[in-house]
Amino acid sequence: MRSLIILLSTLLVFAGCNNSNRKRTHDKGFKYINHIKSEYGLSPRPTDIVILNLKITAPNDSILEEATNITMQVQQPAHKGGSIEDALMFMHRGDSISFFINAIDFYTYSKQTPAPQHFKEKDLLRFDIGLVDVMSVKKFEEIRRTKLSSGFLEEREFLEDFLEKVSKNRVELDSMLYYLPERNGIGPKIEKGDLITMNYIAYFIDGKIFANTYANNSPFTIIVGDEALIPGLEIALIGLQEYSKGRVVIPSYLAYGSTGIKDMIPPFSTLVFDIEIISVSKNRK
Repeated sequence: MRSLIILLSTLLVFAGCNNSNRKRTHDKGFKYINHIKSEYGLSPRPTDIVILNLKITAPNDSILEEATNITMQVQQPAHKGGSIEDALMFMHRGDSISFFINAIDFYTYSKQTPAPQHFKEKDLLRFDIGLVDVMSVKKFEEIRRTKLSSGFLEEREFLEDFLEKVSKNRVELDSMLYYLPERNGIGPKIEKGDLITMNYIAYFIDGKIFANTYANNSPFTIIVGDEALIPGLEIALIGLQEYSKGRVVIPSYLAYGSTGIKDMIPPFSTLVFDIEIISVSKNRK
């Protein structure tokens, strides 16, 4: 009898697990699996801002996209019959749910781009979504302004401390953008359209280096003005000459701004470039 009770209990546990991982069909047409489902958190509506973790998987189990803390605005459903917009509005803050959306519909209506040719008519993409936060546009803008203001003020304070420790021989090229000359160059001054080759060491104001062309003996060649450089460095190069050498201090708003580059440049980072112009080829136009 005891063995029978244990067996029945085990079967009930497995039955419960299978039920929780069972695909269900929403009345909007998409299929889904609940992993964590809350009925109490805020539910997104069109125009709301959501922060989410996302993984998109193709029918062959290859991962098409995977990212965390994505910020996006919820749009009106792109079409009838089950869209990713419908799926998002089904969720609540704190939910973790897998949705299955028709691949061709997703590309055609939500991404507004032709679906890759290898997708078939009934292929489904799996969207594993964890809904981290939901907020109105007004609330999002309030938070963004607060972060921008505090981040900018903190950066300015660090920059001023840094400038106190370096040479007073400096030129302010733009607000918070400085050039500290070390060696004058010769020949014509650099203009937009010129092809230049230079070496540089790039680092944060705490001294941590993140790029160094000297290390691999690989000077950098670029056409000035083709927008391949961050704006602050572009501004600083104009007017320099062949063999010029100096230091450029670039505030974040003329570099990578309030977002930075993931795992490389933090938000609101002032950057320093020690540059040396090797050659200048004048634009022949």
